[in-house]
Amino acid sequence: MKTIRALHIASFNGNIGDNANHNGFRTRLKETLGCHVEYEEIEMREFYKSWAIRDFNSEDFVDACNSVDLVIIGGGNFFELKWDYSFTGTTINISEESLDKIKTPILFHGVGCDIAKGASESTVIKFESFLKKILNNKKNLISVRNDGSYETINKLYDGKYIEQIYKVPDGAFFFESKQFDFPELNSNYRSIGINVVSDMKDIRFNGKSENGIEYEEFIEKFAEEINVFLYNNIEYQIILFPHIYSDLQAINDLLEKIDDRLRRTKIVIASCLTGSGSEEYIFGLYKQCEFILGMRFHSNVCSIAQEIPTIGMSSYKKIVDLYDEINLSDRVVEVNKRGFQNELREQIHYTINNIDEIKLRYKKANQKIYIESKYFYEGVKDWYTNLDLV
Repeated sequence: MKTIRALHIASFNGNIGDNANHNGFRTRLKETLGCHVEYEEIEMREFYKSWAIRDFNSEDFVDACNSVDLVIIGGGNFFELKWDYSFTGTTINISEESLDKIKTPILFHGVGCDIAKGASESTVIKFESFLKKILNNKKNLISVRNDGSYETINKLYDGKYIEQIYKVPDGAFFFESKQFDFPELNSNYRSIGINVVSDMKDIRFNGKSENGIEYEEFIEKFAEEINVFLYNNIEYQIILFPHIYSDLQAINDLLEKIDDRLRRTKIVIASCLTGSGSEEYIFGLYKQCEFILGMRFHSNVCSIAQEIPTIGMSSYKKIVDLYDEINLSDRVVEVNKRGFQNELREQIHYTINNIDEIKLRYKKANQKIYIESKYFYEGVKDWYTNLDLV
């Protein structure tokens, strides 16, 4: 089997969901191209202003790109249009001159396009120039993930570029976890997994919006529901899953509101892991849970992918968009709205009593996602093969 060398620029040591994304994508890419792929990884954060280790416009980066057979950027939420300092208005701060120097094919895989954190007129214009530059060269291919990003670009530019851009399921839909000897499990209890977050509070929780609540109210009401549930359902324990270090703050906030007897006897906190392979353990532990209440994107994706019933706890538009995309919108509760706990309670009750039915729905959703993904992966094969590089 032929081997090609790829330079993969993405987040490898941040949110654990990104690792699941890369894992599943690489599996599908190998199957599609019919060859072995050797990866050299560059952590995207090394290009961030806060880290300032690398520069997209340096000769070192251009040389690294030109020393391999394929450059992959993504997946990740790298088309956030909020960076006025950037040549592209996005995290990918690369100039047209630098792009011209890169002769290797570039695949933008499953990149998220997000304006929820703010987008200026300047960044929207810069990003359009970047899109034109990339799409006008056949050595480049762009795909965005199925979380509303495709629709965002469509609306921003009145459908101008959308026929040249692929919409692809997040790679985590195709990853497989592993079985371990999980010390978090207790044979005396059934487990429910919860992923709770505290980042972007001003965006996620806005008490001044219609029916909106603040983060503190969410935590208080959610803890009340957990207390009542665990006292009324003594056969369950809860496993709290951090996906990134900031989730530990949310976990601490939640634990402070949970009754002391329960948090000492019925609550388990999973490890906060990062890096390649960590996703196999954490999402393997997910698989041991009866169902998952998740706030992060990949908490939901990696559960659905494994046919684990979920209740998507939405405090950010991406979660609603994800479930809309895969026709499971009834599985979402907007937890940043007043009275959310009533709907959440009903969803938990329904989920416990309809586990098999929900699993079947997820199985059918995954089958559809896989079929739809073939269009993208076959497109990648045709694109790369026609460049006479495979």
